[in-house]
Amino acid sequence: MTEHAVKRKIQEISELAANSIDGWSRPPRAEEQINALCRDVLNGSAGEALMDYLRSISTNAVMHPSCSDAELRMQEGMRRLVGILDARRKTKKKGK
Repeated sequence: MTEHAVKRKIQEISELAANSIDGWSRPPRAEEQINALCRDVLNGSAGEALMDYLRSISTNAVMHPSCSDAELRMQEGMRRLVGILDARRKTKKKGK
């Protein structure tokens, strides 16, 4: 593979990742399938209750001043995951 081809492939993958809520590169069809699943599962009353619970243990939780670096990293990872799920459930169906 030539250097130009490698750079072009890296650019293609970077563009796919930039168009993803979670930063992972996947085809647009796969992105829409994941978004549709999150919309279907998380937008009803049970899904809203689940999101409320997840927010309560992540986004809305306050860490104690003496928490360790590992505890902070774990908390931030949970917050990121809740943010990704929330963003995916708020997406609009493609074509609408």
